[in-house]
Amino acid sequence: RMVGPVYGQRTGLVAEEIAYFLAAFVLGGALAQVPAGWLADKFDRRWVMIWLSAAAIVSCGLSAAITSSDIVVIFGLAGLFGFTTFPIYSVAAAHAHDFADSDQRVELSAALMFWYATGAIAAPAFASLLIDLYGPAALFGMIAVGHLGLVVFGLLRMRARPVPDEKTPYVYAPRTSFTIGRLLRGVRDHKN
Repeated sequence: RMVGPVYGQRTGLVAEEIAYFLAAFVLGGALAQVPAGWLADKFDRRWVMIWLSAAAIVSCGLSAAITSSDIVVIFGLAGLFGFTTFPIYSVAAAHAHDFADSDQRVELSAALMFWYATGAIAAPAFASLLIDLYGPAALFGMIAVGHLGLVVFGLLRMRARPVPDEKTPYVYAPRTSFTIGRLLRGVRDHKN
C-alpha cells in the first residue's frame, strides 16, 4: 500500500486511477478474509499460508508481466494481489497463537506487530529504490521473492513442528498496533 501510488504513477495511472487501483487491492484483501479464515480453520494453517504465498507469487508474476494499459486488467490484478496477500498476516497470527499460552498472547501480538512494522518501514524504501533502478515491475519482483521465502520457510517448518492438537479460531487481525493494549495491561497489573 505504501508504494502503490509510486507504482501507479510510474505505470501511467492518473491520481483518480491510482485511488481505484489501491481500492481494488484493499477490496480484494477484504473479500479474501472469509474464505481464508474458513480454510485456516479447516486445514493446517501452514498449508494455507504456503498456498496463499504461492498464489501471491503467481499474482506478482502476472502483475509484473502486464503490458496492457487496460484499466480493468490493472484493477483486476490489483484485486487478485490483495486477495492473495492480505489474509497471510491474519493466518500467521492465528497459527502463532495456536502455540501460545493465554498469558503470552499480548506479548506475541506485540512481537508480530513489531516485525510487521519493521517490514512496513524497510520494504517501501527498498521497493522505491528497485522501482527507480529497474522500473515498476520490480515492485512485484521483490514481493514475489519475499513470498518465495515464505513458501520455503513454511515447507521447512512443516517438517520441524507437528500440527497443534487444538487451534484458536481464525480472527481477522487488522495490521494495527497492539502496543496500547500491552501498555494498558502493564498499568492494570501494576495497580494490583
